[in-house]
Amino acid sequence: MARYIVKFGGTSVANIDRIKHVAGLVARMAHDGHEIVVVVSAMAGMTNQLVGYTKSLCSTHITSEHDVVTASGEQITVGLMALALQQLNLKSISYLGFQIKIKTDATHTNAKIDHISTRILEESLVNGIIPVVAGFQGISNNNRLTTLGRGGSDTTAVALAAVLNADRCDIYTDVEGVYTADPRVVYNARKLNAISHTEMLELAAQGAKVLHPRCVELSLRYNINMQVLSSFNLVSGTQIINEETLMEQTSIRGIAHNLSEAKVTIESINPITPRMMADLFSALSREHIAIDMIAYVNAGQGLKNTLNFIVNKDDSVRANVKIMELKSIIGFDTLAIDPNIVKISIVGIGIRSNLEITPLVFQTLADHQIDIQMVTTSEIKIGLIIAHDHMTKAISVLHDALQLGASTE
Repeated sequence: MARYIVKFGGTSVANIDRIKHVAGLVARMAHDGHEIVVVVSAMAGMTNQLVGYTKSLCSTHITSEHDVVTASGEQITVGLMALALQQLNLKSISYLGFQIKIKTDATHTNAKIDHISTRILEESLVNGIIPVVAGFQGISNNNRLTTLGRGGSDTTAVALAAVLNADRCDIYTDVEGVYTADPRVVYNARKLNAISHTEMLELAAQGAKVLHPRCVELSLRYNINMQVLSSFNLVSGTQIINEETLMEQTSIRGIAHNLSEAKVTIESINPITPRMMADLFSALSREHIAIDMIAYVNAGQGLKNTLNFIVNKDDSVRANVKIMELKSIIGFDTLAIDPNIVKISIVGIGIRSNLEITPLVFQTLADHQIDIQMVTTSEIKIGLIIAHDHMTKAISVLHDALQLGASTE
């Protein structure tokens, strides 16, 4: 008998028929004698609708009431899933985050888990009950509901796998695993049989929607066996494994893209000093606005000096307000926020040390007249900011140039 955490995303529980279907998957595991803990997201599209409601009333400041609203989607799904399992003659009980005491910090809309009590879940399993846990939810020390950020149900599932010493955490979604690129964008994207935690973490952080980066961080930290697979087609998925042992062999694992970010451009006749940037980024940090891909160009005396960086689109209105509040301190001339961009990231261990990859990437985009606005590199990634209009073409030509669609596994 094994202990499994099984998480079903929004598309997997999008309606009553889908909930009945995944209840059947859980029932088969239970009938095989395994202990199962189910984690569910809100129905597809519901969280977006709830976020829209909160933004229509307050778009410039995040409060605990935002979490009260957005956490409600999962409450519906856990109840329905427990009912579906009960109709299959299985004992099942639904639990919200505060009921099993998923304790978090007080960073509303993006809380971090501090501690999870296992008592209620262990008692349920001992008594042959299948717990159905609301993903995404927690409760702070001041007894307020919190949410774990978009994709936070993945984080809930892996955190439960860690504290319950589960044999595996299965993430069910609407695709059959992790691909070399989004199969909805690249027709010949190839499913990976396995990928390392480090590579998966980078792909997830750079926009691959199949897993949330925080859940991959947890799986790496606690050495959780994970797999990503489809609740629609019962085929083998992608295993998330420890680092592969190919000595100094560069392996491009995939291309991720992120449409949820915006580029901030600050221009000034005067140099933007490190002290000014410290004041700016400290102020944004206090607003829980994450920053990525910082680039500063000192154009010289009398010319426009430019500071560029990337923020999440959801934070762009608040970022604009906060930066304008600092205008007299920073002393800039103009501020522009461009949401019509996409970040494309090429991921693979050893990518920077391979002298052929970077020129190939730039040459490929140049051949197709695709301009690059910003670039960042690391040992495992090349990140590019381009105009949104060129997204599909850029990903497709890079995927072909890097031969990711070839059968190399």
